[in-house]
Amino acid sequence: MEEYDLTEAQKKAFGENEAEFRKFDDQLRGVREAARARLTDSGWEPDPGPGDTIPCLSCPCPDFQPGGPQGRCKRPSCRHFLIDHELPE
Repeated sequence: MEEYDLTEAQKKAFGENEAEFRKFDDQLRGVREAARARLTDSGWEPDPGPGDTIPCLSCPCPDFQPGGPQGRCKRPSCRHFLIDHELPE
């Protein structure tokens, strides 16, 4: 692992940033779990993909297509951000 010459203030700032990102990850995981539960409770079952698909949790999009505007899904019927899709953990 590469070593950096950081001040104590910088180490503290990076530590706080990392903690905030972990908190955000936990919140996002909870949002995804709730989204999956709502879809399951409504009877929605996504079509099984041909392998490693990334279906959208905000619309019936079967798989994220990179290359859309501002990091969104390229699929015209979706256009949601990658974060809206079911990412593998």
